[in-house]
Amino acid sequence: MNQVKNRLQKIAIWFSSRKLKQKVTSLFVVIMCAYFLLFLVVYHFVLKKNTQEYIDSTNMSLLYSMDSNTNSVINNINTLSKWIMNNQEVKDYLKSDARETSPIAYHALDSIYELIINESYISSIYLVKDNLTYLDMSNGRTIVNHEILESDAWRNVLEERAGGYVIAINGGGAFKMRDEGPHISFMRAINDTQTQKQIGFLVMNYSPEVLLETYDNISSENKKIAYFDENGELISGNEMLKELYAKQQTIENGSERLYTHSIENTPFISVVYEQENILNYISQESVVILLLFVAVTATSFILIGVFIARYITRPVERLVQSMDLVKQGWLKRVSLDIPNDEIGHLKNSYNNMLVEVNRLIAELIEKETAVQKAELEVLQEQIKPHFLYNTLGTISYLALQNKDNEVYNAIENLELFYRRFLSKGSKEISVYEEVEIIRNYLTLQNLRYKDVFVSEYEIEEDVSQMKVPKLILQPLVENALYHGVRLKGETGLIKVRVYRNENTLYLSVYDSGIGMTKQQIASVMHEESKSFGLRKTIERIQTYYDMHDVYEIKSKEGYYCEIIIKIPLNGKEERLHVQGDDN
Repeated sequence: MNQVKNRLQKIAIWFSSRKLKQKVTSLFVVIMCAYFLLFLVVYHFVLKKNTQEYIDSTNMSLLYSMDSNTNSVINNINTLSKWIMNNQEVKDYLKSDARETSPIAYHALDSIYELIINESYISSIYLVKDNLTYLDMSNGRTIVNHEILESDAWRNVLEERAGGYVIAINGGGAFKMRDEGPHISFMRAINDTQTQKQIGFLVMNYSPEVLLETYDNISSENKKIAYFDENGELISGNEMLKELYAKQQTIENGSERLYTHSIENTPFISVVYEQENILNYISQESVVILLLFVAVTATSFILIGVFIARYITRPVERLVQSMDLVKQGWLKRVSLDIPNDEIGHLKNSYNNMLVEVNRLIAELIEKETAVQKAELEVLQEQIKPHFLYNTLGTISYLALQNKDNEVYNAIENLELFYRRFLSKGSKEISVYEEVEIIRNYLTLQNLRYKDVFVSEYEIEEDVSQMKVPKLILQPLVENALYHGVRLKGETGLIKVRVYRNENTLYLSVYDSGIGMTKQQIASVMHEESKSFGLRKTIERIQTYYDMHDVYEIKSKEGYYCEIIIKIPLNGKEERLHVQGDDN
């Protein structure tokens, strides 16, 4: 095992150290050999599969043909039985009390004889009166089992068919042929055409040879055909199939195959056995075509190899050698005389790409500067000048009312809000500082809306120093106040929660305001949504962490709304130590 592994490693090292031309040649030879090997294997299995499907289809068609032939025989017997049961002498005998030796019985037998004179497969015929006495035409070849004939079960089977025929082996046990195999009984109840009352039964016993004509002209040396009854007993056909039919569950392997089909409304199961030989299905012409195909394929592979070496491998080698000059410094265009084909277009595209890359690098530098400027402008926009004006107006009103402590607290909260808001230009602040911004913000808002809301905070201790992007809660709290609580017209609750679950930090803003409908929740991230601050905040978090699943909205219209921001920790609990309020 180790020797094989070492040899494979040596081959891999040798192959990886070769030049492109050598790799292509080596790989081409291996692929060509593998192709032919695979072709032979696949062709063998495909041929075998297709041949098997053809054999299956042929034999199933044969079974259906036997089914059709058998029904044709049954229809002929059915027609003959109708002639007999509608014969006046037969009906007169069944309705009479005459004995079997009476003239009326003789006339009935004579009429039946005239009807069946051309039927060579009939072994015996029985006219059974309703009192179960019978008149027969059997020449002593048939033994009657009176116990079964006189049983209610035997009568019920025929009476349930209400004049329709029943096919059974040996008359359902009521009739047996002397020193012969099973016979086929065609039985039916006979009714009086005038009163429609049952007057007796007709039993026509046929030799199994009647089935021979259904398959005699389609059997062959490779195909063996037979009929079995529902109990697995051979009725007609090749004796060899007795043993094979008994083990039919294991016969469908290798070159032997057994096909069976139950014929509807009969006790017959048709069976076809075939010993398959695929070579019998391959013609000499097919072998010649196969060899020609292999020869053409081999020639094609050789021509393709020469073409690849001349028009692909060599030009690519020359192009790579010229492109290696780019490693020496600034991105420079490739200068090489190559035919104007796909590889020539590749060279031109590469040169155009270098020009475009140089342009994009300069453009990216400009865009990065613009993005940083835009981000600063967004943060400045979020300061909300009208919020500042409203707060200063409220402070002025408090000053006029001589509420010095409230004026002092308001100014202090405003100062703390903007100091934490600016945070020396940092993009990330601690959870503690983010929550303090919300405290200051809601304290100032409470000066204007004293009876509109109350606020609560639930912050886990071990998350207070974790870093989060700055100002992700303020837009959510502002939405909760202006679009939730205020519009409800009663004192509402704004609750801020921050907690951790495994590797995710959750920041939740809950309000007991008017809530949102499912349609409003679905459109909250659309351009037409009025929640501009919420949408921009979520988009900023998605971009910052490069993931889409960063928020969840829960709401019930008229009751509440909760927006949850999900910050991935990725197993890294980066914490900040609060430096006090000197920032």
